[in-house]
Amino acid sequence: MPSPLSLKEIQKLTSRINSLGKLISKAGERCLSFFRCLHKGKKGEWTDECEAAFTELKKYLTTAPMLVAPKIGEILSLYLGASDAAVSAVLVNDDKGIHRPIFYISHILLDAEIKYPMLEKLAFVLLVAARKLRPYF
Repeated sequence: MPSPLSLKEIQKLTSRINSLGKLISKAGERCLSFFRCLHKGKKGEWTDECEAAFTELKKYLTTAPMLVAPKIGEILSLYLGASDAAVSAVLVNDDKGIHRPIFYISHILLDAEIKYPMLEKLAFVLLVAARKLRPYF
């Protein structure tokens, strides 16, 4: 897959990433540079940082762990993560000591959300995860 060169191609890429977000671990963090290059004043400038993130994303997609379907009665765990720019969560099942991912959740923090203390970011990602997983439980 070639690197996007125009603003329209970058918009298509970010749209595809949004569609695949639940299949990509830490999608928000991995693709933050793509979304930042679409902000006002940037006009879709594809930087070296974007290219490095794009190369890493392609590598991840070719080696990503297989998602599994949950089984009724199975014990599930939700792992939360937060960084300065994004929050993420992963729903996993424990298959004889091996954690297998079921669903990935990622959210890029907006201006006000970036200023949250770390504990509030973790509470926020728990809220985001509860909203996204509600249809399944």
